[in-house]
Amino acid sequence: MTVQLSRVRSMVVRGERKLGRRAGRKYGGGASWMVTLVDLVSLMLAFFVLRFAMTNIDTPSFQAAAGSIALVLGQEVSVVGETPPVELSVSAERTRRGFSLSYLEPILDAKMSADPVLNQAKIAAAGEQLVIALPADLLFSVGEAELTREARVAVGVLSTALSTLPNRIDVVGYADPQPMTGSGRYATNWELSLARADAVATRLVQTGFPRQPTVEGRGDSRFSEVAPTLDMDRRYALARRVDVVIFPERAP
Repeated sequence: MTVQLSRVRSMVVRGERKLGRRAGRKYGGGASWMVTLVDLVSLMLAFFVLRFAMTNIDTPSFQAAAGSIALVLGQEVSVVGETPPVELSVSAERTRRGFSLSYLEPILDAKMSADPVLNQAKIAAAGEQLVIALPADLLFSVGEAELTREARVAVGVLSTALSTLPNRIDVVGYADPQPMTGSGRYATNWELSLARADAVATRLVQTGFPRQPTVEGRGDSRFSEVAPTLDMDRRYALARRVDVVIFPERAP
């Protein structure tokens, strides 16, 4: 019985060897080593995919490279910062709270300080809102509502800084009480303040802000609240501005 089993095994082995030789001749010779190579390459690929998945991108270097490429191509570019934290809770979701304004203030202040136009803007808390006051004299020519080239770049930088915020954002224009000057396109200071606020809001959307902000013009209606202890020229300068108002709640 043992002899017969040995004969059967030997016959099976000889049959397998013949099949292997035939397969080798049919597919170009003995290439069984390629199976091991394919396994090795697959393991290496899986290893590098896992390494990449666990790697954090060097955001500043990546943005610097992207900015250099964009500048060479003649495009305006702004740096995107990290997304601020938002409170994750049932109460926050129920009240639709946005990002914390106390957290946003120093972040936005640091971003604005790097721009030659925005670094002259003022950012401060006003009640429950955070207000970025953009001096109109730095954004527009006298009596006009068209952004200058430098102002277009500056508002683009601001748009990038605000684009990740879920908070409600309004754009409000103000003017001083002096008689209208310039091209005469605007009959009143209220019309001018509204047109300037609309110009800033439009530029925000053009440069990446994901929704249309609410736009409002207030003319010189709040002039009495502007630094009453300062001289009149300084008060006039402070009154001519466009405020970007960030609310604590999310945009609708």
